[in-house]
Amino acid sequence: MSGFSWKDDRFAEYNNTGPGAGPASTNRPVLTPTQATTQETADWLGDWTPTVS
Repeated sequence: MSGFSWKDDRFAEYNNTGPGAGPASTNRPVLTPTQATTQETADWLGDWTPTVS
């Protein structure tokens, strides 16, 4: 992500634990369980299945 600020996009964490996990803040957005339900792979890709060519 060299030269790209994550703040310019929609990056957020969900259910992270362990070393490095921290509380939500303006520099560390965290999805609620309700928000996370709309972030499944199918929500973004629909029925598209990538293939290797």
